[in-house]
Amino acid sequence: VLITCDTLRADRLGVYGYERPTSPRLDRLAGEGVVFDAAYASAPWTRPALSSLMTGRYPEEVGAAPGNLRRMPAAVETLAERLRAHGLATAAVVSNGLIRRPPPGAGDVDLAQGFETYDDTMTAREANREMPERGALETTEAALAWLERHEAAGGGPFFLWVHYQDPHGPYTPPPTVAGRFDRSPPEDEPPLTVGRTMRGGGQIPFYQLLPGPSGIERRPGVYRDRYDAEIAFFDAQLGRLLDGLAQRPWWPDALVVFSADHGESLGERDYWFCHGEHVGAEAVRVPLVVRYPRGVEGPPAREVAGVRRVEALVGHVDLWPTVLETLGLPSRGSRGVALLGPAPPPARVLSQSFLPHESERGEWGVTDGRWRLVWGPEGPARLYDHAADPLELTDVAAAHADVVAALRARHEGALRAGAGVVHTGSAVELDPATLEALRELGYVEVGGEGDGE
Repeated sequence: VLITCDTLRADRLGVYGYERPTSPRLDRLAGEGVVFDAAYASAPWTRPALSSLMTGRYPEEVGAAPGNLRRMPAAVETLAERLRAHGLATAAVVSNGLIRRPPPGAGDVDLAQGFETYDDTMTAREANREMPERGALETTEAALAWLERHEAAGGGPFFLWVHYQDPHGPYTPPPTVAGRFDRSPPEDEPPLTVGRTMRGGGQIPFYQLLPGPSGIERRPGVYRDRYDAEIAFFDAQLGRLLDGLAQRPWWPDALVVFSADHGESLGERDYWFCHGEHVGAEAVRVPLVVRYPRGVEGPPAREVAGVRRVEALVGHVDLWPTVLETLGLPSRGSRGVALLGPAPPPARVLSQSFLPHESERGEWGVTDGRWRLVWGPEGPARLYDHAADPLELTDVAAAHADVVAALRARHEGALRAGAGVVHTGSAVELDPATLEALRELGYVEVGGEGDGE
């Protein structure tokens, strides 16, 4: 069972040290498994990140870049295809309108590849734009309904992927949940500019704008509280799903993986309530919790307050070999390592990329766990020391030129070592009404790609 949550920062969860009660049910799952403290997505956008998760390779290698509106071709093998070929039933329940199944004429491509059931029924629209989505409650009900149908048809081994949309903006949790997290914003908290586009650099993206008394809707603290409340609402629905799974006799023997596609900026470096604009740590560091089947220990871990934790660097690319090797299946074909037996190699580096439309500026990052280097086609590279600065607020490149050079060389060497066939993706079709609405809001550049999901 793979469970992913859209736009979820690791550091807003109790199991990652957050002081507010946003994630009691996920925290309980963490106590039954292993928590990976240094896990990274390959990109800060939904489709590229999930494409990497499902293939064990980087988005630009599987045709899911540049941009957020490029889909993988049929030539790319996904985890669902590999598992289905070995006899597992495959099903997905997704809640982000951007990753709906492609139209029939596109063929068996993109994230839907290999899934016998791909439930992409969207039951709602975002508050400020015409983007379809499905809430956490309905997503949980759909996942449990598929499981009941599967069991009624005879059951058997399966791969189920559930992708939740909450807490993706705009942050609109149910009022009863929001009330538990609302705090009066400090009177000296400077208000923000409300933007006219989806961009979050120096402003509140237009689609994030919350209704409220004059001035309140411009206070950063209000948005952070609502973000926390959305996490809490999702967490309660995650609990319903896990409780439903735990009732089954096969539960002790199930592999359960939880992660997020990417994170969210909440003000770091003057980026507000956005993602898909850079590869800062808050946008690409993700939670990763693995609950192993009975008899499988996972990698060496240290126990802290009853939770087994792994400090080694890991990433989305590691899902492919972890799932396959846990099931005793061949795991060739990815850049990842199985998160089983021995610890992940200490000398590894992992890459992250923000590759927008060709006409825009891109950004790349690479980390070895301690250091993280970020650079683009213009300007000097920036280096961050995660031991002292996990939010990447202070650039120390000038003081550590040797680390900058070493990380660049290791990054280039790792890409060459894992090089394989590079695939070209195809453009995602949007219906005319949705496309026009997104263009009006600045979400899709005229003649270009979309961003921000």
